[in-house]
Amino acid sequence: MTAHRRIFARKYICVYLSKAFRICLCGSPSTGLDSLVRFWQYASELKREPRKGWQKRVEGRVESVADHSFAVALLALYEGERRGYDLERILKLALIHDLEEAIVGDLTPQDKARLGPNRVEKARERAIRVLLSKLPSKSRASYLKLWTDLKERRSKEARLVHELDKVEMAFQAHEYGKRTGQRRMRDFYESAIKETNDPILKRALATIVKN
Repeated sequence: MTAHRRIFARKYICVYLSKAFRICLCGSPSTGLDSLVRFWQYASELKREPRKGWQKRVEGRVESVADHSFAVALLALYEGERRGYDLERILKLALIHDLEEAIVGDLTPQDKARLGPNRVEKARERAIRVLLSKLPSKSRASYLKLWTDLKERRSKEARLVHELDKVEMAFQAHEYGKRTGQRRMRDFYESAIKETNDPILKRALATIVKN
């Protein structure tokens, strides 16, 4: 692991443990408003975190993790409404499904292979603990259950969000494919198809892949 690098700006500290792993801390007092600001600072990191898988295929600006999370949340809202699922639960799951990337960064499959599954999982768990500490104390237990559900996919809402995460990736790949050629996006389509079992979503993917 490389030497720590620290960036100071208005008491906002980012500690870089490596190129991929960072922990961002705010040194301001713990008041109600400041806790909101601190939580926003984590969320705002997602606006600046590019989806790195696209950077190797697409020239110019690529979507951020925040862009992707917003799109997944909208798809979850649409499908949750259509299926009569618990909308509060599904929207919470969609909005937090990549939130730990505000701390660990967006890891490509190559990054994960290089770091190893145990190291990646421990980094994600540490990030989730940090994020939980910034939430109102009365809500922490319920959000821990949501993160656990995302990991274990016990609820139908969590399973749907997991598959929509892959479907949204395929939809975005199709948009980028218009600029780069769809063949360059083939592995993204194949990954999404492999991870998607829901018949409605499989039909949507088939439509994208054909076009």
